[in-house]
Amino acid sequence: MEFISLQSRVVRGYVGNAVAIPTLQATGLNAWPVDTVLYPHHPGHGPASRKVTDAAELAALLSVVLSRIEGPAVLLSGYLAVPDQGLAALAVLDNARDDGRDVALYLDPVFGDDTEGIYVDPSLVAYFRECAVPAATVVMPNRFELATLSGHAIETPKDAVEASRQLISRGPGLVLVSSVPMGTDALANILVSPNDAWICSVPKRPLRAKGTGDMLSAAFSGLLAGGMPPVAALSSAVALVQSAVEDCCRRNLSEMDVPHVLGTTISLLSPVPAQPLVV
Repeated sequence: MEFISLQSRVVRGYVGNAVAIPTLQATGLNAWPVDTVLYPHHPGHGPASRKVTDAAELAALLSVVLSRIEGPAVLLSGYLAVPDQGLAALAVLDNARDDGRDVALYLDPVFGDDTEGIYVDPSLVAYFRECAVPAATVVMPNRFELATLSGHAIETPKDAVEASRQLISRGPGLVLVSSVPMGTDALANILVSPNDAWICSVPKRPLRAKGTGDMLSAAFSGLLAGGMPPVAALSSAVALVQSAVEDCCRRNLSEMDVPHVLGTTISLLSPVPAQPLVV
């Protein structure tokens, strides 16, 4: 199983592919980035120029990378700059499936949140609702995005389950919704299938850093695609993100320290002895 991650790229910081790729790799899977747009940093940290990948170029990159993958693959689709990018990706996906390829679409419909509202062109919301959600196997919105896609207000976990099932009726098998309020002090991450629902709640924390939603979707996607049962994948993904949040809050970081959070095996390796070289 290999992933292609279709998301944004920042030069500094850990959002989009900058966090999705190392997180997917940490789950034990190969993951290859196709960048939809290049920013110097997350626009939420201040004004930032951007360079958008042309939809035809993006489709060509996806096609070539997919042709190099043997066996099943997953396209993890996150932040898009324009709807044409999404339509091009879906066309590549359809062509691959027509050729008998096993390629799943895991969709993180990035377009807004409770703080900023919709921060992309509104035409992208229509693309997600009408085109991407029906084609997806898994959909991973935050509370605001789920409310917008479903047309239902979400104030409680029960509301989130009902709205998620509305999306499931259009095609996906699972919906993972994040940032659902539980009172004033906690947030819930809720995984919904056609017949069941599971919840992981975490304390609400003030957070300067961006990208925790991208980390959550990548971690859950990688663990699920790698064979972990959905409930276990939910629990492990939420635990990882919670660790990142706690680290950011403890150190007052404006960016996640992804290398620290994901850890490294270098310190655990037994060194290969080096002998003096006489020349």
